[in-house]
Amino acid sequence: MIIRYTDHAANERTFLAWIRTALAIMAFGCFLAKFDLFLRFIVPQSLAGIPQHTLTESATLQAFVLIGAGIALLPLSLWRYRRIRRAIIAAQTQDSNVDHVELLLILILSVVGVGILIMLVAMKGTI
Repeated sequence: MIIRYTDHAANERTFLAWIRTALAIMAFGCFLAKFDLFLRFIVPQSLAGIPQHTLTESATLQAFVLIGAGIALLPLSLWRYRRIRRAIIAAQTQDSNVDHVELLLILILSVVGVGILIMLVAMKGTI
């Protein structure tokens, strides 16, 4: 019998959820890169004074940031899983605060999300 099996199983499920999230973020980054190709073909040369290359460069940059954030999330999830596993094995009461790395990831994804929203609002009149 494994001591604290339910805690270990919950930790593994959380780890797998982090992995799925990282893969989803990278997949959305790939989608955004493909969306960049769509923009290059569909959007006219000028959109309300904004050159076309500005919109497509923005989409490409956001795609790279999302893919990079997904890649960074993979080792972060492993690190978090191992840290929680050690805490479960130690069986000592510990404080469970949100780490600075997790807050940084939330901030990066929020900024990218706002950038995507701004890009889509800027394109609204052309599509």
